[in-house]
Amino acid sequence: MGKWYCSVCNVYHYDDEVGDPKMGIKAGTMPDDFPSDWKCPVCGATKNKLKPLVETEAETTNSTSQREHKIKIIIEKGADNPLLKPELAQDYGKPLGLAGIGSGISYLNNFKALEKVKLRTRLICDHQKPVMEKDFFGIRLSLPLFASPTGGLSYFENIEEEDFMTSVLTGCKAAGTVGFTGDTAKDFQVHPGITAIKSVGGHGVNIFKPRSQDTLIELIQESERSKAIAVGVDIDGAGSVNFTLAGKPVVRKNIDDLKELKRSTSLPFMVKGIMCESDALVALETGADIIGISNHGGRVLDSTPGVADVLPNIVKAIRDTKKGKKVVITADGGVRTGFDVVKMLALGADHVLTGRPIVREAVPHGAEGVRSLIDYMRSDIEKAMIMTSCNTLEDINSDILYDI
Repeated sequence: MGKWYCSVCNVYHYDDEVGDPKMGIKAGTMPDDFPSDWKCPVCGATKNKLKPLVETEAETTNSTSQREHKIKIIIEKGADNPLLKPELAQDYGKPLGLAGIGSGISYLNNFKALEKVKLRTRLICDHQKPVMEKDFFGIRLSLPLFASPTGGLSYFENIEEEDFMTSVLTGCKAAGTVGFTGDTAKDFQVHPGITAIKSVGGHGVNIFKPRSQDTLIELIQESERSKAIAVGVDIDGAGSVNFTLAGKPVVRKNIDDLKELKRSTSLPFMVKGIMCESDALVALETGADIIGISNHGGRVLDSTPGVADVLPNIVKAIRDTKKGKKVVITADGGVRTGFDVVKMLALGADHVLTGRPIVREAVPHGAEGVRSLIDYMRSDIEKAMIMTSCNTLEDINSDILYDI
């Protein structure tokens, strides 16, 4: 008998002597005996994320040297609780890993921005099963959710880059959607993202850091030969610590640079890392097919607003132009549940990306963990659509949000 905590949100606690009546869990039930579809009521994590609270003994400060019991919570590596300062802080001069840069304000603001967005319950209408399928450059997706481009996991996890990226792409494909691959500052003969794309028959998108033009064009053309769905550059990767430490410079790109990259391929081209209207309009001028609204998970610039805060104005600026009527807009930043996905869609995104939850599943559980996570987020999206009377993705708009 004992007490347990959710190692993902570090908020939910469970006492097996009491049970959880609200969740239908009787007293005396151990987490292993929870129903297979049990999810944390705070963050949606599965039951295997419940970890025991460890009781330790420590000396008190009084003279009698009495001992007292203290509860110690072991925060697992990679645990994602934005309210814990150690998970946010950046050790200057060291690789960023999954933490937020500097004080972690940008990372935390992504959560705060989504938290402010409130969904409007609307129920009195004819019932239909929500349809969430969507096209993405000729690929029929089962839901408008992608895995964010992530790389560099081998710096702080016992996993090879190509194995990680292959797990992400394979899991996404099995779930009926698309994974994006990230970049790595490590040396390679064949880029791990290219290897991963080949392993799934091209069913993925390669995103690269803003390296030299020659290097980028070579990587983009390799992606095209590997039959990738699309390709792009992560312009806010110009602040990458890992690449700087590795002696592989990443630089800001001007409009001519981006136009040259766009011309180098017949694939749809993405400019990712947009956080203001002016950059969005310049990205349009380059001929970009996809514009990604993102602050790099809060890992490159401290004190930025959350993505959900800036998304509506950027979408409006894009859509108000002739060229912006058809461009695909993606958004990421603080997305942890299917409800977050619906919020981003209602704020104007065409597709939504999630990163850290994918990493958390791909590293220990591989492709199956990624597939399972996406399926769970799919169930959240369906619930949100039912509860807001959205039968199709086109029904998801600002009308389902309360004014904030």
